[in-house]
Amino acid sequence: MKKVLLAILLLVVTSVAYISCTKEQSEEQQSITGRDVIPLADYGFYHNEALALYYKNQNGVNQKTTNIIIDEMTADLTAKYPEKFKNVDVSDIKEAFKDIDPRNFDIALFWNSKKEELYRSNKLSRKLGSFVDAILKKDMEYDQYVVEIENFKKSNSLNLEEQNKLVVFESVLKSSNEYWSSTHNSTNKSNSKPGSKVIVADTLGALIFAYSGPGAIIAGGISSLFVNEALPPYEVAPLEPENPEILTPTIE
Repeated sequence: MKKVLLAILLLVVTSVAYISCTKEQSEEQQSITGRDVIPLADYGFYHNEALALYYKNQNGVNQKTTNIIIDEMTADLTAKYPEKFKNVDVSDIKEAFKDIDPRNFDIALFWNSKKEELYRSNKLSRKLGSFVDAILKKDMEYDQYVVEIENFKKSNSLNLEEQNKLVVFESVLKSSNEYWSSTHNSTNKSNSKPGSKVIVADTLGALIFAYSGPGAIIAGGISSLFVNEALPPYEVAPLEPENPEILTPTIE
């Protein structure tokens, strides 16, 4: 009889521990995904939609405050995807970008000014922050970023929150590379080279605000938009003619 009671007691304790662990993991994931209206792996798709809709519907960023631009991008997404963005909260994004000049935005300076606050508020781990610091020091192409991410995951033990944020990071990185490298993208001022400043800005903007759920999509879009607008128009050097004429210098 005692053995039966002991077995029942162990079963109850195990069940409670399992439920507690499952609830903790669920709450941890919920802190990023919110109501799970948008899977984390789809953030990149909606990031590209945010940029495409903004350039289609809005008249650039000149003479606009960051709040107006954020509201315009949010309104565009909400109009097309009402169920996914109707409850998105952009208050933190507005606060973070309030003193930013949209035509003079540097993602590295922005990151360095925000990271300690993110650490203190537990919105981003120092482990992920060290990864960001490392990649900002390198001038890499898209494929190299992918390798860096895989190496980071293999060499670090990541909790569920960190894993989820890397899903956001990878999703936006991939989609951003596709968007800005497209030959059909007439709004691109970058050199379309994978790993350009615009692509890095997209990805880091989304990662910094990954704690806010779908707000990260707008933050990534805003970061990308600002960096692209801050760049001078990219000009392709004219091709040399196949048989250039030999010019004889004039001797005075």
